[in-house]
Amino acid sequence: MNFGSSRKSAINYLNMLNLFLLVSHTGLLILFAVIEVYLMAIVNVGSVLYYASGFYLLKRKKTAVYIRTTFCEILIHMFLAVISTGWEMGFQLHFVGCMAIVFYVDYFSARLGQSHIKSIGYCIASAALYLTSLLITKFAGSLYDVVETMKFVGMVLNSVAVFAFITVLFGLLTKMAAYYEEELGRQATHDKLTGMVNRHYLVDQLDAINAERKMANYWIAILDIDDFKKINDRYGHLCGDFVLRSLAEIIKKNCGDRTVCRWGGEEFVIVGDDSGKDEKGRRLESVLLDNIRRDVAIKDFVYDGNTTVNMTVTIGTTRYREGQTVDEWINVADARLYRGKKSGKNKVVDSD
Repeated sequence: MNFGSSRKSAINYLNMLNLFLLVSHTGLLILFAVIEVYLMAIVNVGSVLYYASGFYLLKRKKTAVYIRTTFCEILIHMFLAVISTGWEMGFQLHFVGCMAIVFYVDYFSARLGQSHIKSIGYCIASAALYLTSLLITKFAGSLYDVVETMKFVGMVLNSVAVFAFITVLFGLLTKMAAYYEEELGRQATHDKLTGMVNRHYLVDQLDAINAERKMANYWIAILDIDDFKKINDRYGHLCGDFVLRSLAEIIKKNCGDRTVCRWGGEEFVIVGDDSGKDEKGRRLESVLLDNIRRDVAIKDFVYDGNTTVNMTVTIGTTRYREGQTVDEWINVADARLYRGKKSGKNKVVDSD
């Protein structure tokens, strides 16, 4: 189940909930008519009409109105059902279900950009109606006489419905919590603009590899867009973002399973591992970097359908040397990058 598609997913879930409630109240309408509890049969006619119109409210994005009126309908309906049929049929159990769902729907309300629905207030209202219906049926009895067999059947069905509903609800909440915990972790380690891992994540990974003394066959390259400030100044920052995303795609396309990172600003880092490769294989890594440089230099980056941007990149690269710290290793590549900048740009610098 995808929880990440924001408003569209939330609307879909609310439509599913509305359909469930429409079917449920249709069944209750038939039930109350059969057992001759006419007040509740009439009430359920209104409920069915309301939930039929609920799809229209959701389509028109009247979600705040829908959520609040739905809770009011449920609370009023269950209160009338209890005082009409008595405590023994179990309709009061749905007040407990309402206390669970109110927090769930409060979440969706926030996801839809609506104000919170004051879930504590609805929980207090549920508890108050639960106790009030208990007192009324205890001292005044129910409005209708329902046969004992039907009371038992009603208690079983309502109990099963509430337990099933709460089980599904908390199952969804658990999955939702796991999803967003994973999503927050991903956001903490990935660059939002390009989808690449970020500097913090890469440095942590390299430190861990270096601590295990497994860096012997690693190489690193730092890539920087030449004169990127001029692109932003001339075409605007949105165009600059487009260029960065486009460059990221070129890098990822060329690098395959190698680690690529948005280092910051217009700088990118590529990390490769030559373990198990012969000399020819290691030479291909230099060819890979020059392929990236060439692909960028010959490409017309077309922004917004009518703005063509041309650019080049300079790359500094180095292999890991025994005894280096990660910072020392990165600084060597960085120094070679700036040597390339000073000596004409649009090149790969792999030696001092």
